[in-house]
Amino acid sequence: MIAHNQQVTRNIEQIRSEVNQAASQDDLIALVRRVEQHEGPLDYSDNWYRFFCVVSLFFALLPVALELGLVLPDVIMQILSAALGYSVIWYPMLCLATITRFCEDKGKRLPIPGPIWGRMALMAAVGASLNFIPAWPYWYWDLYFDTLASFLGFWYPSSGFAAHNGVIGLLMLFWLRGRMNWRNKLSDKIFLKDALFNNNLEAVPFEGKKLAKELEASFREFKRGNDLREIQSLYKSTYQGDVHQFDYQLYRFHYVEKRTETTTDANGKTTTRTVRDHYYRHGVLLDFPFAADMSISNDFGIKRRGERYKSASNEFNRQYRVHAAELMTAARLLSPVVEEKLSLFAKKLKKPVLEFSQQGRLCVAVTDDLLAIKRVHGLENPKAFAEELAGHTELKLMSEMLELVHEIMRFSDNNFKASA
Repeated sequence: MIAHNQQVTRNIEQIRSEVNQAASQDDLIALVRRVEQHEGPLDYSDNWYRFFCVVSLFFALLPVALELGLVLPDVIMQILSAALGYSVIWYPMLCLATITRFCEDKGKRLPIPGPIWGRMALMAAVGASLNFIPAWPYWYWDLYFDTLASFLGFWYPSSGFAAHNGVIGLLMLFWLRGRMNWRNKLSDKIFLKDALFNNNLEAVPFEGKKLAKELEASFREFKRGNDLREIQSLYKSTYQGDVHQFDYQLYRFHYVEKRTETTTDANGKTTTRTVRDHYYRHGVLLDFPFAADMSISNDFGIKRRGERYKSASNEFNRQYRVHAAELMTAARLLSPVVEEKLSLFAKKLKKPVLEFSQQGRLCVAVTDDLLAIKRVHGLENPKAFAEELAGHTELKLMSEMLELVHEIMRFSDNNFKASA
């Protein structure tokens, strides 16, 4: 017989698999409606893990509370002191019973018939029997907890016990939270996939670091950071405007700034550590035949190629730095109407950059997440979620960007035809 939690895991994995295989909005709606009528269990039975987590956090936080001035009656302190002393017996029992439960949830069951509680009790008995080993108290207190306390700069084995339980308790807390909230993360994935279907965005296979390196050769936009650079997502679609139609790719770029941070404590001891700050940029890539080898940037932190071009508009010059290999290219592209539209765009999205490569490609990038969407419902309310998915999810920031590109194309088309 399959354990309850093991069956829950299988059911959730099946739903995840169906989400990945969904090929249309209708597929997603049908999937959510099946979840509403799902016969198998979808919620974990984690009371034992919660008990273990509470015990761990209690013995981790109790010394902190006492240090901060918590005063308890003498009889309570005696009970707690005895519980700590006898942990050499009950703590191995608790740990082995929990490990047994976890293994059963993973489908790795002891070859012993009977209910799961019987096998947990058996392993708890094994934990208690460790005390028949004469050296066990030494291994438990001196070899492990006292060594851990000394490593952390504390004096007593009980401090090591508290630190150990703090780490275990926090790990358990985050793990349990993830198991309780699995619907939220999967609901976000379903809603994003629905938005991609609504906006005709198709995922493109790619190699993140390799693609970032290739784009770096054409655009300085991708020369950010001094450590990791990678494309994390890539989609393709076609924009159909009143005048122009163009294919484009939507991407998410991740880069890391690595720096060294030095701190000095009250005793004058200096500590140096490496810190990595993570940043993201979002944008579109497309062919642009009207300009090349120039940039229009609201982000002044990156050095640009070419000569500096200044507009007659002071407001535009405050918002953007324009560089071009040929200033006439910038002058033709940046008509007063285009400058006005770029100025409005800079007020709506953060740190926009338009970079035109030597190969006739355009990269438009911003700090805002172009796929940022908020859902109202989720798998915790499948009926309402299915109705929400049946509507149209507009990617407003992406639409703003694509409309700007179309308008620049429209006015550039006229300008360059007139110049020709």
